[in-house]
Amino acid sequence: MDHYIIKAFAAVLLLALAILELALGLIHLFHYGLPLPLAVVLIVAALFFVLSASFFERYEVGSIVLSMLVSIMATTILVLASGGIIHFLTFDRIGWEDLLSSVAVSMIVSMVLLNYLKRSLGQIEGY
Repeated sequence: MDHYIIKAFAAVLLLALAILELALGLIHLFHYGLPLPLAVVLIVAALFFVLSASFFERYEVGSIVLSMLVSIMATTILVLASGGIIHFLTFDRIGWEDLLSSVAVSMIVSMVLLNYLKRSLGQIEGY
């Protein structure tokens, strides 16, 4: 029983930190612009597009439009994650109270998301 609680807490904490990092990346993006040079963003988008298009073509499960959607989502996540790291490391006006409050709110949101996902997958699989 205690392993389940530790695993659940670890999953919630990791998801909360990821949500917090993406939120900081979004703040950095709106205040300071792209955290990576535009050429790097375009190369990353092209790589994700080619990889997803070849994957979908290989397994015949998708299309070019789906590959473009995957590329946009993956590139956005990468840009926001890098912006979150830059914002966290360079922005010194974040107090410990604000940071801990943000982690707490992110943990609550991630627990709700994981609980909803578990219920949704259970309904899909017929449990």
